[in-house]
Amino acid sequence: MKSTLSFIVIFCFISIQIAEAQVFNRSELSTQVNTPWEILYGPDDYLWLTESAGRVSRVDPVTGSKVVVYTAPDYFNGSPLEQWPLCFQPNIGVGTLGMALHPDFTNPANAYIYYVYSYNQGTVQAPETRFKVKRLLWDASIQSVVNDVDLILNITTGYDHLGGRLMAIRQNGNDYLFLSVGDHGISEANSPTCYNPQSTNPNNFAQDPTAQNGKIHRFNIDGTIPLDNPIPGNSFYTRGHRNPQGLMYHTGLDIIYDVEHGDRTDDEINVLYKGMNYGWKDVRGYHDGNVPGESAYLSSYVPNPSISNDSLVSAFYSFCSGSPDTSSNYLDWCTVAPSDGIYYGSTGIPQWTNSLLVVTLKDGLSTDWEVFRFKLLPNGDLVSSMPGQPNPAKYFSGDQALNGRLRDITFSNDGKKLYLINNGGTTDKITVYEYDSLQSSLNEPGLDSQFSLYPNPVTDRLFIDFKTNQGVKLTGASIYDGRGRRIFKSNFVEEFIDMRKYESGIYWIQVQDSKGEFHIAKFIKQ
Repeated sequence: MKSTLSFIVIFCFISIQIAEAQVFNRSELSTQVNTPWEILYGPDDYLWLTESAGRVSRVDPVTGSKVVVYTAPDYFNGSPLEQWPLCFQPNIGVGTLGMALHPDFTNPANAYIYYVYSYNQGTVQAPETRFKVKRLLWDASIQSVVNDVDLILNITTGYDHLGGRLMAIRQNGNDYLFLSVGDHGISEANSPTCYNPQSTNPNNFAQDPTAQNGKIHRFNIDGTIPLDNPIPGNSFYTRGHRNPQGLMYHTGLDIIYDVEHGDRTDDEINVLYKGMNYGWKDVRGYHDGNVPGESAYLSSYVPNPSISNDSLVSAFYSFCSGSPDTSSNYLDWCTVAPSDGIYYGSTGIPQWTNSLLVVTLKDGLSTDWEVFRFKLLPNGDLVSSMPGQPNPAKYFSGDQALNGRLRDITFSNDGKKLYLINNGGTTDKITVYEYDSLQSSLNEPGLDSQFSLYPNPVTDRLFIDFKTNQGVKLTGASIYDGRGRRIFKSNFVEEFIDMRKYESGIYWIQVQDSKGEFHIAKFIKQ
């Protein structure tokens, strides 16, 4: 009787502790949207969107009911007088772009909405399209915007690479706005006749701290410039960016990431350090010399004397770091066109806790419209890929014909629902992926956060990679089959476990470390 009770306790422990793989149920909200660009899940449990023509909308995430809460009266869609007939993209850059909610949005005094849109700084006869940051005050008691203020004016635009993401965060007790601005220049490899001479291409000024373009800018939450910015009176925070369309904030480690498009190669995720130079257009992605002239530039770089500790920073991750593709068809390039991302610190999807989620815009020869999940270590570095466990992992590419180009992503406050918006490719919409914890635990292999098994599924040899603190060793291992029977036990862990004599099916492995703690994972024997 005692042995039977021990078995029941062990099996219950296993069934509770096993990690879950990811199974999702897809649906679409009935919401009618028009060229959405930003989607946020607010602390009020509503979705907030920016849409075309300077609109901010609020959507019920359950019913899909939408209310346009504000339309900018001075929204400007450019003018034919600003067209540029020499290039493949002749129209000046316009649109309704990024949005952020105040870090203390639930406080009525700070219920501010910030967003970016284009306006005319000139006249009808001499138009000058620019972008601005508008601040709206939301009154939850009457469900209405009750005040609007032009916060930041005269943000430059161009004919390509607009950037345009906005993020509001609290750091060390201070509230800031971060704004990404692209280099605005059409790459000479794509259209060499646009600029004559080529030195007039705006992308040549991405590293110039006196120019707005090619930068991530930091403002105080009231639109003023922080006193501790890299250069006094200058809003630039980092420089040398090509088309930074995404910003992500790791709340636990106070890390800011940007997501940006490369030029035929090296789409990037960068960790942003104040004042630093990310190298465009002389450096792309990793400091690996994969483009002509990059190694020479890296070795001869001279720091800017006006910027404290100025240096070049390599990419945190490069989606494709080969030689630039010479094909004239952009669909052949290995770039994924990452649009935005979000830090996932929730426990709603257990295996995704402490990850970056990045969405993409390109369905090409080797790329899809999909979500990349980057699993992070506790210190913020990337978890290494393992056989059968790639990092990053890709999701939802099988639904790309339904989803279209993925412009942005957010998730519910409990972390169990993902919301994606698209513009282009199919009808603009809001797609929902709800995590199915029951199906995940029943149908897919999972891993304890402390160790990895590979390969999984396994056919013969099962290897264990333990990832707990240095010096902690495994002192024993047991394997249970799908009916809870222990089929293997060892008082020490060998280099591998031979699984060839066991039947195909689902198994659990329980290991004990030298501290007496148990760790459990599920795997499949083929």
